[in-house]
Amino acid sequence: MLGLGQTPFRINISQERLNLLKEKLSLARLPDELEDAGSDYGTPLSDVQRLLARWKDGYDWRIYEKQLNDELPQFQQHIDVNQFGKLKIHYVHKKSEIEGAIPLLFIHGWPGSFIEVRKIMPLLVQGSCEHPSFHVVAFSLPNFGFSEAPKKRGFGISQYAEVGHKLMLALGYEEYGKGETGDMQRIAKHYGGKHCKAWHTNWEGLRSSPPTFFRSPLLYLSNFFHKYSASEQAGLERAKWYWEKSSGYFAEQSTQPQTIGYSLADSPAGLLGWFYGKLVEWTDNYQWEDDEVLTWISIYYFSAAGPAASVRIYYERVNESPVDDSPTIPHGASFFPKEITNFPRSTTPSLPMEPTSPNESKSVPFKIAIADDQLKQLKERLTSSRPPDELDGVGDDYGVPLSDIRRLLSRWINGYDWRKYEKQLNDELPQFQRYVEVKGFDKLNIHYIHKRSEVEGAIPLLFLHGWPGSFIEVRKILPLLIQKSPEHPSFHVVAISLPNFGFSEGATKKGFGLTQYAEVANKVMLSLGYEEYVTQSGDWGYGVARKVANDYGGKNNRAWHTNFEGLHGAPPSFFRNPLLYLENRLRGYTPAEKAGLERTKWFREKSSGYFALQTTKPQTLGYSLADSPVGLLAWLYEKLVDYSDNYPWEDDEVLTWVSIYWFSTAGPAASVRIYYEAISEALLDEPPSIPHGVSFFPKEVVNLPRLWTRTKYRIFVAEHAQGGHYAAYEKPNELVGDVRKMFGKGGPAYGVIHTNPGY
Repeated sequence: MLGLGQTPFRINISQERLNLLKEKLSLARLPDELEDAGSDYGTPLSDVQRLLARWKDGYDWRIYEKQLNDELPQFQQHIDVNQFGKLKIHYVHKKSEIEGAIPLLFIHGWPGSFIEVRKIMPLLVQGSCEHPSFHVVAFSLPNFGFSEAPKKRGFGISQYAEVGHKLMLALGYEEYGKGETGDMQRIAKHYGGKHCKAWHTNWEGLRSSPPTFFRSPLLYLSNFFHKYSASEQAGLERAKWYWEKSSGYFAEQSTQPQTIGYSLADSPAGLLGWFYGKLVEWTDNYQWEDDEVLTWISIYYFSAAGPAASVRIYYERVNESPVDDSPTIPHGASFFPKEITNFPRSTTPSLPMEPTSPNESKSVPFKIAIADDQLKQLKERLTSSRPPDELDGVGDDYGVPLSDIRRLLSRWINGYDWRKYEKQLNDELPQFQRYVEVKGFDKLNIHYIHKRSEVEGAIPLLFLHGWPGSFIEVRKILPLLIQKSPEHPSFHVVAISLPNFGFSEGATKKGFGLTQYAEVANKVMLSLGYEEYVTQSGDWGYGVARKVANDYGGKNNRAWHTNFEGLHGAPPSFFRNPLLYLENRLRGYTPAEKAGLERTKWFREKSSGYFALQTTKPQTLGYSLADSPVGLLAWLYEKLVDYSDNYPWEDDEVLTWVSIYWFSTAGPAASVRIYYEAISEALLDEPPSIPHGVSFFPKEVVNLPRLWTRTKYRIFVAEHAQGGHYAAYEKPNELVGDVRKMFGKGGPAYGVIHTNPGY
């Protein structure tokens, strides 16, 4: 069964191209040669003359084309490369008959190609109780073989690595090993730990040099007193020969690839001379047959990008910004004596043999940077959108009015400038990403905001958003919370994008519920050095905060404040709590509580259809949210307007909220799964036993009598005359004022973190 986007491929060079090659070979004009030069000056003339004669008159490409097609199951697939668009990638893919075989990505180098996998593939896929078996993928690097070439400069090792990694994911290999013949350890660096689990290479030459005393004194001393083995001494001689006698191509290809490219592209004889010397001199007396050489070179000559494109990899690699390429996943190396740069083993980096994530213990600064291609694709979708019609005079009874969507759609297409708001978010919110290990779900790359107050003793506060919100909800309260003043406490603020939301990675397995969201939240706080902290939340953030309080309360989470109490409210039961039942019956409801019950009734009867769908069939809805930006706009816009308290939403404001969902890492449909995964767990959760505060806003969608949600741990309550579901965004001053009262001097939670009282 073919994977999504996978197209079977067979090499089929047109007869016209074969005829053109033969014409060029017939017209070849070779240089002369000095007497007795041998190979001192390069490829001997006699070798080129012999190979040219065979190429022109005896070599039959069709024989070897058929052999390659018969032996190698080949495919093509489009891979979207960040900032470079889609490239059609050619690859070989052979699955072992062993179901539990190890997925292995083979990566060729230069002057090789996919043909290098030809002999090892049947060995790797073999099933045996004596050795492991492998599912083998070998792709033609972009610019090589029958893969497409990028059209822009800057396509470096990171991009080649991205292609290899995305190809493995597209084929369903979430975890894989990597074998290589060249400089492609960037895959192990970028995708190691979560996806690339280990890597093996037969070349270690690019980053090896004698250890220095100042950088690694112990390794320097070890190397200084180490006596090189005979094989290491021979390797040093080989490396010396290479750098002194055989590396001129490297200097040219890493500085002027276009200049040499004209010759390689126009002259098959020039291409033959350029390659043949490397094939012969860089092997260990391998018995190259002439037809074998000509097949290797013909693959370059007939390559999709042309024979000159491949050499650009040298220029891009040498000129890219320095990157620490040392992977931290298990690594194996096979050393062969005639490798061209063969250094003592002590000069090659020592890498851990236990799998670890390169990103696990550190935060990486993050800036939102949506690719131009994504913006272009969005505009194309918006331009071709087809909204439904609307019945006369329905207003918003049937849902979002068509006039609102038309207005917003027009603005989204023609006036809205994402780059403007992207910059605002980046300028205002210090953003980071960090890998967090989640039990049963491997590592997830979590996006978060982190801003410390100038007050050293400020209280660490974790803000948790809900749906249809995102990290943007912290935007207005963050500058207020970190403010320094003798009149109120100050806070160090962390606001995560929940997994499946914003620019956090999404879970790929089912069952990612409140326990897992809470685990992520707690681990982010601990990783930032906040052993004790408080939380503020609303909507599903309330559910996550409640779970954090239950699972990590007391030791880490010291108190929690929320502006939503809707998941756990019901009239007190006589049999479960007779005293509370009688109090509720006798005291009656305040005007605010009566209005809250009416609001709740409206929500449940008129506005909770989304809730029923998202808690039962999120995938069914997801197709619309993921494929239609207009569908997403309508789905979210309705909740923004209906669930706020006459908040004056500006069109650009709405479009920014919606765009964050559209451009989210996990896609706009992933977020709704929280309803399906978390609702049962949320309803069964017991009340936490740490201090709790609540701010009530009248237009909250589920607004119940205070007695219905009261627990003995509730120590703070605030009532407001205005405000809705998005308190942090609608009423930032009021919400922050409540948090300050709860945790400030004289407040019921003052000093809950002894080392960080807030002043």
